[in-house]
Amino acid sequence: MGSKMTLAPQNVGYTFQAVQNLIALGYREINLNCVYEQGWTVEHARTLYNQLKLCADYLIANQADDIYLSIFEEDFFRPKDPADLQNWCGGTGDMISVDYTGNIYPCIRYMPNSLGPDVKPLTIGHVDHGILGTQAERDCAQCLKCIDRRTQSTDECFHCPIAEGCSWCSAYNYQVFGTADQRATFICVMHKARALANAYYWNQLYRERGEKRRFKIHIPEDWALEIISKEEWQALKRMEES
Repeated sequence: MGSKMTLAPQNVGYTFQAVQNLIALGYREINLNCVYEQGWTVEHARTLYNQLKLCADYLIANQADDIYLSIFEEDFFRPKDPADLQNWCGGTGDMISVDYTGNIYPCIRYMPNSLGPDVKPLTIGHVDHGILGTQAERDCAQCLKCIDRRTQSTDECFHCPIAEGCSWCSAYNYQVFGTADQRATFICVMHKARALANAYYWNQLYRERGEKRRFKIHIPEDWALEIISKEEWQALKRMEES
C-alpha cells in the first residue's frame, strides 16, 4: 500500500511525525517531495535536514528494508550527464487532462483552478474538435515539445554538482514566468538539504549492513555550511571517507 506526501513551508517541521504515522498505518511506499512554489528559506532547509535525519535513524533502527521513502534516493545528488536533456515532469504534453467544460490541457496544472485568475490557462484542444485542432493549439504543443533541460536551465542549474534528482514543474514555470521554458528554482535550497540528508542516511545504512561502499558527497562545502554546522559537515565527510 502506497501514499503521497507533499512538504510545504507550513508543514516541513512535521515530516518525521507524518512519515512515522504513515508507517504505523501500514504504508510501505511513501512518495514525498517539497512543493516547487516560492516560499522556501534556509531555515526550512535546516528543518528538513534535521527531520530527515530522524527519518533515517528510525528506518535504520527498525531495519525497515521493506519501506520505500522516495526522498532517500541512492542514485541522486551528483552531477548530471550533459547529454541527459529530458524534462523532469510530463507537463510539456505527456499528462493530458480534460476539465468539465471540455478543454484539453497538457497537464492538470495548466487549468484555471491551478493557475489562478491572473494567468491565462494553456489549452491544446477541446473535446468538440479534438487535440491540436487549431493552429494556435498546434503552435502551443510545438513550443512545449521543444523544451528540454538545457533550454530552460541556467548554466548554474545545468552544471550543478548535485543536479541529478533535482526536479521542477513545467506548468509552475509557466505560471511564474509566462513560459514553461524558464525554470523556477525556489526549491534549490531544499534539494541541497535533501542531498546532505541522503549522505547521512546511506552512509549510516551501509555501515549498519556491514557494506564497504560509501555514498559520495558532491555538494560543495560552502553550500552545505549554509544549512548545517561545521561539525556536522565534518561528521558527514568522515562517514563518507572512513
